Amino acid sequence: MVYRTFIFTCILGILLTACGGNKPAPAAADSSALLTPAQPDAGAHTPNGSYQGTLPCADCPGIDYQISLYDNNRYKALMVYRDRNQNRPMVDTGTWKIEQDSMVRITLSGPSKQTFLFEDGRLYQLNEHGQRITGALADNYILRPVTGGDPARLQQKAAEGIDFMAAGIHPAWSLEMDRQKTIFFQTVQGDSIRVPAPRPHPDTDTLRVYTAKTEKAEFILTIRNSACIDDANGFMRPYAVEVQLKDSTYKGCGEYLK
Repeated sequence: MVYRTFIFTCILGILLTACGGNKPAPAAADSSALLTPAQPDAGAHTPNGSYQGTLPCADCPGIDYQISLYDNNRYKALMVYRDRNQNRPMVDTGTWKIEQDSMVRITLSGPSKQTFLFEDGRLYQLNEHGQRITGALADNYILRPVTGGDPARLQQKAAEGIDFMAAGIHPAWSLEMDRQKTIFFQTVQGDSIRVPAPRPHPDTDTLRVYTAKTEKAEFILTIRNSACIDDANGFMRPYAVEVQLKDSTYKGCGEYLK
């Protein structure tokens, strides 16, 4: 997938200390919400968390599938059909519930209407009869835990008026944007810039480019509707992000909060 980016797991300290170092960075706004680890516990009684796998596809090499089950019984699923749609993810949202008889089943109410078995900290996709899929391809219907963002933190940021968040590494950086107000970008070295959020140009379903000029530098934010993978843990987000500032280019992953 394009724009695969290594988003480091110690981003919680992005504004306080570099990964593996002891030198504090200048204080600034907290943008760690995208990258706070949250992983389902294999011994847990509830399946809240994120899961990922590659499901079989009739006319493509496979479907990269990721689902996050939130505490409020909402879910968000991302699907990327390999070698199709230019790596653009499909997003499915809705509610989920637990049906418990002889096994714990997770039923989705969204467009996909899928059912999974929750067992041993994994999700097993069930067939149309609600039965476990067996045979040579059985392992391809298993979704395994993956670390991901903290939905409560994202909801808090959304309540504060943040519309979009992104982050990356080499060097570590973070970005928050309120499309009606400002864009705030900062790096772990202490570089930062806050600019009024301009109208994007171009502004399409697949590409948005925000360009702003200050007395010191030109700032360009590019957001592509292309699946973006965190190489540190494999978590997938729906947008690949690039920031150009002065002579540097920063790449990472992001998502809209509203």
